[in-house]
Amino acid sequence: MQADLVIRNAHVVDHTGEFHGGVAVVGGKIVMTGKDSTLPSAKRTIDAEGRSLMPGVVDTHCHLGVAYPYEEDMRTETAQAARGGITTIFLYIRNKLGSYLPFYDERRALGEANACIDFGFHFGIQMEDHIREIPQIVEHTGVQSFKLYFGYEPDNPIGIVPANDGWVYATMMQVRNLPKGVVSVHCENTEIARWIKQQVYATGRQDLGAYTESRPSFCEVETIKRMIFLAERTGCSLQLVHTSVGAGPDLAAEARAKGLDVTVETCPHYLTRTCYDEDLDMTAKISPPLRDEEQKEWLWRGVLAGKVNSIGSDHVPFLPKKAEDLWTEFPGVVSFPWELPLLITHGVINRGMSLKDLVRINSYGPCRRFGFYPRKGSLEPGTDADLVLVDLDEEREVVHEGHGTCIYEGMMLKGWPVLTVSNGRVVFENGEVDDSSYGKGSCVTRPDGEA
Repeated sequence: MQADLVIRNAHVVDHTGEFHGGVAVVGGKIVMTGKDSTLPSAKRTIDAEGRSLMPGVVDTHCHLGVAYPYEEDMRTETAQAARGGITTIFLYIRNKLGSYLPFYDERRALGEANACIDFGFHFGIQMEDHIREIPQIVEHTGVQSFKLYFGYEPDNPIGIVPANDGWVYATMMQVRNLPKGVVSVHCENTEIARWIKQQVYATGRQDLGAYTESRPSFCEVETIKRMIFLAERTGCSLQLVHTSVGAGPDLAAEARAKGLDVTVETCPHYLTRTCYDEDLDMTAKISPPLRDEEQKEWLWRGVLAGKVNSIGSDHVPFLPKKAEDLWTEFPGVVSFPWELPLLITHGVINRGMSLKDLVRINSYGPCRRFGFYPRKGSLEPGTDADLVLVDLDEEREVVHEGHGTCIYEGMMLKGWPVLTVSNGRVVFENGEVDDSSYGKGSCVTRPDGEA
C-alpha cells in the first residue's frame, strides 16, 4: 500500500495515550498509526522531527458573519483557525428572520464555497416558531444542537433575542429524544444583572471591572442551577457554554454524579485574563464578562480535575471597537490562532496538564458531546485525517493581524502549531495557509440520508 501522506518521527498523542511514531493517510482518512517501521511509503512523507502530533483542535463555539459578510468570515477566519491547529469549527448561528431550513441551505453553500477547514452549525432559538420547527430542522439539516440566550436585555447592542424559562423547557422537551440532541445555554440571570447594572452605571465608571461588577458571578451560578434543574426535569442533555465561573464545573460534576448529562465548556480568555488586568480596557468586554483571579484559578481547578469537557473560543470578529462607551460597546474577542498556544503555555507548561488531557478537552470531548466521535477528535483508523503538529519548544509573541479584537497581543506563548492537516490536506505549513485550500472545507452537520 502506498499512502497519500505519512507523518513519521512524531510524538503522537491522543486522549488515550502517546507513543513515538506516526500516522498514514489515504483518501483523507487515517489508515494506520504506529511505529515508524510499520508505516507505508507515501506520495508525501513529512518528518515531524520529534514534535507532537495530535488530533486537530475542534472548536465548537464561534460566531461568524456577525459584523463582516458571512462569506468573507468563512475565508478569513477559517484560515485563522487553521493557523491555530483548528480543523473543525462549529458556529452558534442565529436567524431572526424566519425558518432555519432555507437559512441552512444558504449558509452551508456559502461556507463550503469559502472555508478551508470543516464546519458545522448549532442554531439559536430566536422565536417560538424555531422551537416548533425543530423536527423539520433535524430532518432537513441534521442539526441537533440548539442554543438559548440569557443575560441579554432586549435592547442589547448585538440584537440577540433573549430567552425565557418557557423557551428552554419547550426546547428541551423537543430535543431530549434526539440521538445527538443537546441544548446549550448562555447562563446569566438577566433581570438581576439589569438591576445591578443600573447601580454601577450611575457611578459613571467606564473601566472593564465595572462591566464585570454589573453582572457578578452569582448571576451565572443561579442560572446554571436553574438550567440543571430543567435538564433533570426534562431528561435533556445540557451544555453550559462559555462558563466563566469556577462553580460551573463543580455543579455540572454534581449533576453527572446524579446521572444527568450535563457538560461544561469554558474559553481561553476566562483561563488567561481577568477583568482587572491593567492592560485591558472596555474593548475587552466579553459576554459573560471576564472575572477576577479567584474565579480564573477556580476554573483551572475544574479543568485539571477533568470537570470541563471542551474549550470553545467564542471567537467573534467584530469591526474595530469604538472604545467610547462601556455599556454600548460590542462584546466579543478573537482567539482562533492562539487558542492552542494559550492552553499549552498556561495549562501544560505552567500547571502540569498532560498532553493527553489537552487532547481530551480540545478534540475528544467536544466531538463526544456533539456526536462526531470517533469520526473526528480521534486518531483511530477510518477517521478523518484532521491533525496538528505542534512544536512545544517554539516560543514567540502574539501578534494580531486580522479582524476583531485580540486581548493577548504582546503575550509570550510557548507551543505553536507548525502544520495543520484537514481531511488529509495540508492546509497550514511554513507559516502560511495554502491558497488552494479555500472552498475545500465541508459542512459536517447534514441530514442523515446524506453521507
